[in-house]
Amino acid sequence: MTFARGVWIVVSARMASSRYPGKAVVPLAGRPLIEVLLERLASLKSVDGVALATSERPENRPLVEIAERLGCRAFIGDDVDVLRRHIDCAVFLGARHVVRVTGDNPLTDLETLEILVDRHLATNAEYTYVPGDALLMGILSEVIARSALERAWERGAARHRSELVTLYIKEHPEDFRITAVDLPPELYRPKYRLTVDEEEDVRLVQALFERLSVPGRIVTTREAIALMDREPELARINGHLCHKAANLRSVALDDGVRRRVSEVLSRDGGSV
Repeated sequence: MTFARGVWIVVSARMASSRYPGKAVVPLAGRPLIEVLLERLASLKSVDGVALATSERPENRPLVEIAERLGCRAFIGDDVDVLRRHIDCAVFLGARHVVRVTGDNPLTDLETLEILVDRHLATNAEYTYVPGDALLMGILSEVIARSALERAWERGAARHRSELVTLYIKEHPEDFRITAVDLPPELYRPKYRLTVDEEEDVRLVQALFERLSVPGRIVTTREAIALMDREPELARINGHLCHKAANLRSVALDDGVRRRVSEVLSRDGGSV
């Protein structure tokens, strides 16, 4: 049973990529990456649903077809203004809150996602996420109120409307109700890179899914991390790669966000 909580998972994906075009459909154990990711997310019953948010460019049509075949909603929006695409998708879905998942993170952790959603709603937050360098692993989602996305778009500049959707919120934490959540220690491996952005990333994720995939069963993030713990050579496949500048910038802003959250906790006696 799915709960009517006004919370939708929105997966942003396109076929275009400066480093690895078409990565959204690279095969993982015989199935397109985006199909694997959407299926994993659709297994969750604590949200209202899962939607793909892509752009109007014609090469993205196969992604829409995959989403619709799986029973997921599909939204076609702005190609450049990613923040606008998320807002318009939320309106299309009737969502009050969006769980943002990027389409190049096939091992987004489902357990953490559900924790984030529960904490977001329980604390009446506008933005809930895991701060710090765990972002670079490529396993995290974040929860944002639609109203917060709208304010970020209205107040921000063009640079706030790119793929780093929450940049304005992180730069102005005093203007938003923010809840920070810790990642369980058994999942925290900042040296592991489970996102898909370059050829070596594809090789690693393909190796993991080839080893872990079983028909009818969802591959978990914990399983992938445990396998990499047992076989360190797997992490060396892409361990030399540099992270996107945008993601490093986002992590650098987290100290300011943490200070703001601590100030609110102190002021309110321990409750956000």
